[in-house]
Amino acid sequence: MTKNELGMEVEYPPCRSACPILTDVREYVQLIAERRYEEAFVSIRKLNPLPGVCGRICTHPCEVVCKRGQVDEPIAIAALKRFASDGLWTEQYKETLRGKSTGHKVAVIGSGPAGLAAAHDLALLGHDVTIFEALPVLGGMLRVGVPGYRLPKDVLDEEIRAIVDLGVEIKTGVRIGKEMKLADLFEQGYKAMFVAIGAHKDRQLGIAGEDELQGVISAVSFLRQANQGETPEVGKKVAVIGGGNTAIDSARSAVRLGAEAVHIVYRRSRDEMPAADEEIEEAIHEGIELAYLTSPVEILGQDGKVSALKCIKNELSEPDASGRRSPKPVPGSEFTIDVDMVIAAIGQAPDSSFLSDELELSERGKLIDVEDPNILATARTGVFAGGDAVTGPATAVKAIAGGKQAAISIDFYLRGEAQTEAEPRKEVETEKLPPNILEKTTILPRCGVQTLSQDSRLAGFDEVVSVLTEDQAIREARRCLHCFMGADLDQEQCIACKACVKVCPLEIPTISADGKVDIDIFQCQACGTCVAECPVQAVNVRLCPHGHIVSELESTLGQSQSADSLVVGVFSQYGNFKADHLDALGRDFPQIVPVMTFGLERVSVSDLLRIFQLGADAVLMAEAPAEDRPFSETQPLVERRNEIARDILDLLGLGGDRLISYTMPQEGLFEATWLSETIDGIKALGQNPLRKEAIAA
Repeated sequence: MTKNELGMEVEYPPCRSACPILTDVREYVQLIAERRYEEAFVSIRKLNPLPGVCGRICTHPCEVVCKRGQVDEPIAIAALKRFASDGLWTEQYKETLRGKSTGHKVAVIGSGPAGLAAAHDLALLGHDVTIFEALPVLGGMLRVGVPGYRLPKDVLDEEIRAIVDLGVEIKTGVRIGKEMKLADLFEQGYKAMFVAIGAHKDRQLGIAGEDELQGVISAVSFLRQANQGETPEVGKKVAVIGGGNTAIDSARSAVRLGAEAVHIVYRRSRDEMPAADEEIEEAIHEGIELAYLTSPVEILGQDGKVSALKCIKNELSEPDASGRRSPKPVPGSEFTIDVDMVIAAIGQAPDSSFLSDELELSERGKLIDVEDPNILATARTGVFAGGDAVTGPATAVKAIAGGKQAAISIDFYLRGEAQTEAEPRKEVETEKLPPNILEKTTILPRCGVQTLSQDSRLAGFDEVVSVLTEDQAIREARRCLHCFMGADLDQEQCIACKACVKVCPLEIPTISADGKVDIDIFQCQACGTCVAECPVQAVNVRLCPHGHIVSELESTLGQSQSADSLVVGVFSQYGNFKADHLDALGRDFPQIVPVMTFGLERVSVSDLLRIFQLGADAVLMAEAPAEDRPFSETQPLVERRNEIARDILDLLGLGGDRLISYTMPQEGLFEATWLSETIDGIKALGQNPLRKEAIAA
């Protein structure tokens, strides 16, 4: 169980529970699978004011706990977020109208992800927001710390513009603490303020040669120059000290700025390296050398310039109480690396000295103290703080979460209402799937991503990773196992007939000693087989509720009733669809009304009969290719249902040959010749005699 924004206990899927801002991952992934891209973007944008940013640089904790990862590989959730956020449909998106003005002025100090998120939500709540930014540009570390090959600046500009368009006032080049104090802001009429100054100050290496030699630079300074077009001077041989994403960004930027050889020196092993795996792989692909279990000892120089880096090899101790293994130097293992530039990237801290006489600061890294990490109020009335300035360097999505939490707390404060204390978020522990489920779940490969060639990527700072194509996104979204959207059993209605037990392709329903049926909703993958088979409709699945196929059909069928032949094509979404297939089908075969469903096992006999009752001349059951079906064991059941429906159609005098089964080929929806001949055969059968009654009704 997870507590939602209102403090209510709800059962979220692991991906949503792991997201710091509780993005409904399952919802937007499903919407992409259904080709409802605009709705997918709206779903993301409801909680995330920077979706394009997160689609590129989020560390995606949701993927770590994804249930699909137990079968093969996690869903490419971040890539799908980017797909939904990069499409043309986002241009038509209209932000929810901001609330009626409260008349309260709020100052947001800092325009990084925490500050932008707070400003966005506060503006929607009706408050008058002003962002104060010390730099001449907005975006904080997103702007000056993340290279353009990972986060193009036009993407950031567009998302900031949408926030500013809510009526947020911007004041850049204003450093609070120099030009004005917090007290000055209160005097100017600001009723509350949110301090989100980030962590822009590098930590020192603390080794000889760091302060004296030319060619030593902090990662923050180096990346800031590179990202603001200042083209910092780069050596031929560069050593980057550190193992986080900032170290990787520095190394990859140095290569693009002309370095011939770049070494990343990290004191622990690859397993302990905090940088994202995909970023480490990209660095290796770009020719960057990684020296693991290595610590710098001294920066050596010649004529006042860096000439080498003296290092020592480490070994890891046994894990401590926290599970972390500390590096210990190996005596006699010293060695040197010939370099003419050293970039220090061992961590950052907030530059909060200007606040020392106005707010309480912790001894640990001079972080800003807050009384409750879930409310973010400081000891000074009306002042709240969040993001890296409170937590220390973290991720963009965690900073966004801090900004959103601060907006809620500030709104409570301004309205004079007491805020309910929220329980701390617990680490998500994904329930393990049993071996029999893993064995029976079809392996579906994760989508690959296209990247720039080696020569192209190193020639500049163009974005390296391409957005997924529509076909890739649909296929990837279909890999979702639909956590907690599965079978919901009404125990009072259940007659314990065991039909669900017999038909489940994953053998999930169980029978207790007293004959009671139980369905584990976490293990269930929402195939809907039991829904279609249950004789008393005691089972429901949120992904395919009772009557969803007929309901979808009824909304579209009326437009086609006048056609000479009316064919309902029930298509499995797992078929080999391309982006333009349905458009081509509607153009070449207008008499076919497509109805999409995630697997034909969800189609009951009553669904098929109801389609004929609504006036269809024929029903074409189009199954996915065998290798693409997630539940191949259900095919005999699907055929048995079709045969039952055909027998009933024969008894009714309509003719069972009006129900046609077809397996889609690997390429295309149909073989054109076969489909043309099939349509001709349907015409020869004549119209369904129930069509007139359906039209009249």
